[in-house]
Parts: sequence; C-alpha cells; structure tokens
Amino acid sequence: MNRKQSIKEIANHILTLNVTHPTRVGVSGITASGKTTFANEVAEEIKKRGLPVTRASIDDFHNPKVIRYTQGKESARGYYEDAHDYTAFKERLLKPLGPNGNLQYETISHNLKTDIPVHNEPLMAQTNMVLIVDGTFLLKKDVEHLFDYKIFVDTDFEIARKRGAKRETEAFGSYEEAEKMFLSRYHAACKMYMDEHNPKECADVVFRNSDLANPELIFQERM
Repeated sequence: MNRKQSIKEIANHILTLNVTHPTRVGVSGITASGKTTFANEVAEEIKKRGLPVTRASIDDFHNPKVIRYTQGKESARGYYEDAHDYTAFKERLLKPLGPNGNLQYETISHNLKTDIPVHNEPLMAQTNMVLIVDGTFLLKKDVEHLFDYKIFVDTDFEIARKRGAKRETEAFGSYEEAEKMFLSRYHAACKMYMDEHNPKECADVVFRNSDLANPELIFQERM
C-alpha cells in the first residue's frame, strides 16, 4: 500500500468512530519519527471529506525553562518527565472536547521562544470537529484514555536519528552534535517512554514509517 492509500485508510477508520463530541486523535512516536508530517497528511485527508479539522501539538504545552531543565539541559529523564505541562494539555485541550466537555478549548499554553505562559480566548468547537494532536509521549497511561483514536508512528531509531540530526544540524551547530543529542537525550528519553508505557500496545493503528514511500499499517484487533 502506498503512502496516499495508507493515509486514506486511516482517515476512513477515524471517520467511522461513533462519538457525540469532537473526535480526539493522538499521534505518538519517537522524536523525528515523522509524526508532524503524518498528522498533517491525515488532517488534509479529513478536510477533503468536508469535516472541520484542528491541528495541535504537545509542543505548544511546554513547561517553563525553570521546570524543563530542573534535571539538567541534557538530561534524558528530564526531557521525558519535565518537558511538557500535561495538566494544561488535558484541562485546556483534551477534556473540553471529550464527553460532557464544554467545547471551549485552547491549543497553546506556553510560548517556547519567549518562555512566557499564553492565555488565549478559548475557541469553540463544533461537535463534528476532528482534533489531530501530535507529540512524542502522548500515549502515556495517564493521557492516552483522553484520545478517541490513537496512532503510533513507528520508525527505526537509527533512521529517525539520522533524519532528526539532519533537521537539527543548524540548531546544534553541526550534524555530529545534533546526533549526539538525539542519542543521549531525545532517543534515550523515548526508550524510557517505550519501556514504561508500551505505546504501540494501546494504539489503534501502528504506522510503520521507516520507508516513507511505502509505509505499513498494523491495525489492532479490539475485542
């Protein structure tokens, strides 16, 4: 199955869900697995079907620096445990769009560049809206139940590291430095996530993304 067909197949599954509130789709995967690109592709496919779609990312719900770097700027465990504000993420984005929610939601709580909290006027969702959120650690056990459909973008660590290091070369000054950071911080944190939460297990579909042109889909059989 080629990439376009795979995206259509996943959109079909999402649109068969029978919920009475906006459909909350969570896209997880290790850093540089291709989550954001994939989530954008699914969003575009659903928009083509005539439904309202909102894109969001856990990366707009960071903790301030003083919390993020408590365990050190290069700490893998610090990145895993302290990077994101899950309380704001749940209370301001996911819960308002769920059962008995008031449909008033926000897609950002913190400006990463300025390190300043953000308090925007809440948006009002239509009940047929599809929310597609991407984020590395989205399927942690205390968060995953707030998604109506869960996707894990599964990319080989080595392939993701090379893609990520290429992407972050400018930020870290060289490809080698970027690769080191992926090994020691980002992907070390991802391994903690995989070990502690086994996100593939709770995903409705695993999207194997090592070969970008020819991904593989594995749908979970739910009893």
